[in-house]
Amino acid sequence: MRRTTFAALSAVAVAGGLLTAAPAEALSDGTAVPVGTHPFIARITTPLKACSGALIDPSWIVTSASCLSPADSGAPTEAASVTVGDVDLSTGAGHTTKVTKVVRRTDRDVVLAKLETAATGVRQITLGTAPQTGETLQVAGFGRTATEWVPARPRVAPFTVADVTGATVSVSSADGVDTCKGDAGGPAFRVSGGTAQLVALSSGSWQHGCLDVPGTRSGGTETRVDDLGEWIRAQTVPTPVSCPAGAAIWSARTDGSLWRYVHLDPVGGAVSWSQPSSPIGSGWTGRTLAGKGGVVWDFHRKNGSGDPYPSGTLKRWVYSTSTGWSGGDEVGSGWTRYLSAEYANRITVDEKNRIFMIDDQGRLRVYAWSDTTNWWVDGGGTTLDTGWSRFDSITAAGDGVLYARKPTGELFRFEYEFTASTWTQRDKPVGVGWQMFSEIFSPGADILYGRGSTGTSPFDGKTGPVLRWYRYTDNTDTWAPSGPDHRGVTIGSGWNTEIHVTAAPDSCRPAS
Repeated sequence: MRRTTFAALSAVAVAGGLLTAAPAEALSDGTAVPVGTHPFIARITTPLKACSGALIDPSWIVTSASCLSPADSGAPTEAASVTVGDVDLSTGAGHTTKVTKVVRRTDRDVVLAKLETAATGVRQITLGTAPQTGETLQVAGFGRTATEWVPARPRVAPFTVADVTGATVSVSSADGVDTCKGDAGGPAFRVSGGTAQLVALSSGSWQHGCLDVPGTRSGGTETRVDDLGEWIRAQTVPTPVSCPAGAAIWSARTDGSLWRYVHLDPVGGAVSWSQPSSPIGSGWTGRTLAGKGGVVWDFHRKNGSGDPYPSGTLKRWVYSTSTGWSGGDEVGSGWTRYLSAEYANRITVDEKNRIFMIDDQGRLRVYAWSDTTNWWVDGGGTTLDTGWSRFDSITAAGDGVLYARKPTGELFRFEYEFTASTWTQRDKPVGVGWQMFSEIFSPGADILYGRGSTGTSPFDGKTGPVLRWYRYTDNTDTWAPSGPDHRGVTIGSGWNTEIHVTAAPDSCRPAS
């Protein structure tokens, strides 16, 4: 009876402006949160409103979806800032930073907001178990009170759980306290063993007792978050990566010899290598690109009069560490353009053995190989996009994942879903300064290697050409070892006598 009545009253109250499920809530009474008690309580402000939230990770808060602009997930559509950590508006205490990304739930009034500067050292709140009818929860926020428009400190009051549904919790206070404007997204939590456990977020109330609200009805609705742990982790924790056999890296040197190295720690970027004592091939003077399953594509350059294959021939080889080479058959022609310096970096291979290339008309085209028929799916290729002449380098780093670099060094991430034939990500800026590399290649899973820059050798400390390692996590927008303009981890020296260096693109995958 309580749930039905409250739902009916909610509909009437919204029409009359008494009940809001947006940043129009707060605590009409309660007590100021003692300093040092709950520093995870966040205050969020935009040019038009203010609301509350909870710090669940040094770089992330959770709050009401109505607190931030009602747009799809991504960069916020309005300027928003967050202050956490024993906030006191009268003294300016607290850690204040901007919101750079919003991730929205589609099934309830919840968003995650990424902080530009992590709130390092501020105690976070962890998720608790499901709320139970009759249980007491503490509800906190920065909303107005019975006498203040904007309290300097957050306030907290006990509420009793009256009803629990799949996505919401109905709460009430024996003292008639309600949440008010400014409390939307504020945490509802229990304290167990001295530790706060987040259960829900403030979403709507009658605002009984709030300043300038004359109504006498009381009670509120909280949006559950206790069951969103997996979703939250998927957005806030870097995707784990697995490279079970390390990263196979092929080096085609200026004398035509081909060498196979293995980077033993592509996940963490340690200086750990299995190094060959001798080359495993000769005559590799063209454009070399590694594919999946030991495939090595030879965009062939003719080696003298005794070579029956003209320049621009595409040959497909397969290498096994146990049996050596097989294949070497001609599987295409007309690829001469990619032997030139202008186009050498405008071609790449992903983990499915798809060859991506930018042609002379600026089109991004793809050629897919079928392991079933042992031939091309479409020998004429498929155009995925136009306007790619703005990029001088492309690097496949996963299934349909491409990193594209402008000559000025800006790096962008793309992702194409071949099943749906659509881009799921386009032109996402992920870094600057990448013009320092003569070549960028990847073993998959958003791990990048760059060669051609100058640095300090990890072996003898001398300055010279080095190989650098990077790892990007798309869901958290973070780079290892740090930001997008970081100079990476130096994992090798030399690498300056090569025509091309390429990594097997199926060496690494996101871990399940």
